[in-house]
Amino acid sequence: MRKQLSHVALGLFVVGVSTIASYFARPHTQLADLIMIYLLGVVIVALRSSVLVSLITALCAITVFDFLFIPPLMVLTAPEPNNFVMFLVMPVVAAVVSVLNQRLRRERALARRSEASTRTLYLLAQDLSGTASAEQLVALGTRHLDQVFGANVCVLLATPDGQLPAPSGSESRGRAKLAQQAWTKCAAVLDDTAGELAVWQPLLGSHGPVGVIGLTFREERHALDVDELRLIEACAAQLGSAVERASLGTAVQRVQLEVETERLRSALLSAVSHDLKTPLAAIIAAGSTLRNPDARLDLATRAELLNTIVEAAERLDGVVTNLLSATRLDSGPIELSTNAEEVEELIGAVLSRFSERLGERRVELDIPKDLPQVSVDAQLIEHVLINLVENALRYSPEGSALHIRAGVGSDGVFVEVADEGPGILPDELSKVFEKFYRGSAARKNDGGTGLGLMICRAAIRAHGGRISAQQRAGGGAAIEFTLPIAARAAEEHEVRALEGSAPAERRSATRV
Repeated sequence: MRKQLSHVALGLFVVGVSTIASYFARPHTQLADLIMIYLLGVVIVALRSSVLVSLITALCAITVFDFLFIPPLMVLTAPEPNNFVMFLVMPVVAAVVSVLNQRLRRERALARRSEASTRTLYLLAQDLSGTASAEQLVALGTRHLDQVFGANVCVLLATPDGQLPAPSGSESRGRAKLAQQAWTKCAAVLDDTAGELAVWQPLLGSHGPVGVIGLTFREERHALDVDELRLIEACAAQLGSAVERASLGTAVQRVQLEVETERLRSALLSAVSHDLKTPLAAIIAAGSTLRNPDARLDLATRAELLNTIVEAAERLDGVVTNLLSATRLDSGPIELSTNAEEVEELIGAVLSRFSERLGERRVELDIPKDLPQVSVDAQLIEHVLINLVENALRYSPEGSALHIRAGVGSDGVFVEVADEGPGILPDELSKVFEKFYRGSAARKNDGGTGLGLMICRAAIRAHGGRISAQQRAGGGAAIEFTLPIAARAAEEHEVRALEGSAPAERRSATRV
């Protein structure tokens, strides 16, 4: 109302200005030209005001013009026929201009609102597309709707069993009823009984509702126009699709994890069933032969059978040890019991364990005499060396040499175990450390499970070192890993380096 009164005042002001202009122009122009001045003022008012204000302004202009400029002056008289058309055109022009201007303003407002809605949906879609968590999606949707509508936003997502949770708050009972109605009907529900306007809109996915969103407007409102309802519906549709996508992504990840777990379980059972069955069969066969009272065996045959039993038992022990180590590594972080150890002693202990299997193989050692001590879990590092030596023996021909060297590198002490076998293909160098992966050179009945190098990598990483596979220069495969230098040994090594001592003497030995 106040706005209408201000526009009426503007119309009266324009009529006054037109009257002053016509008064000064009267001696120099005709009467028909003066009415154009009033018509111009009425058009100006019609461009800014409603039809009613424009008509009031036009009637005021006609009255003032008749009273001041049509003889007899200062008297209101009925318009003469030649002035009647002129007076009739003025309100018609005012009404037409006002109607067209109002329509133009309405179209402009709709265009701006459409642009704002499109921008809102674009920004919402842009933010939702980069989010995979349902909690983050809810937070983003709440923030956007709060900024656009200035309302308190409540988002309720369906539980895994397809039920809608109850909203929280002091008026949760009434809100829960409205939310349930929107959920059940899959349509918007409006309510203004509590003195504030609230709307509950279902979040619809491609397979049904995935939740409900509620907006409670902080400003006093009693209704929403069609465009606002459409914008809320569009925002809810985008949020519903994003939530459904996130839930489907979580479901896909869960299925992938289950498939991968089943694959690993199958691989483990396959490896265990074969690698336990083969040595067990050898033990049973040799033991049955020794137990048979009718078997006439000489001492050499008995010794060979006993050796078969021991070798099969050692093979079983290696398989079980690797399985237990793999289980330990998968169960969580490794707790190390570190001490300062000599690398030469660790290597010697492992080689003594393989003394019978080495047989006539040459073991070429290249270890410096002044190699500093390393801070390691001795049992774990011995297990690493056992796996590497086991691999070298398994994948290299009988009679070939085994090469072990150690030294000091930029990131600690390095140890390399190499063989003279077929080596590792270039595209397999990084895969050999994966669980249950066996290279193309592996044989089906060689007793490998594909766990050894995986255990080695986990153990070395637990020590803060690195491990890598590469081709040996003279043919074969080489596995190199690093270990941290013990604190006291590291200080002594730095002192010797600063004193510029002569190059360290290396210990080179060949075991035949």
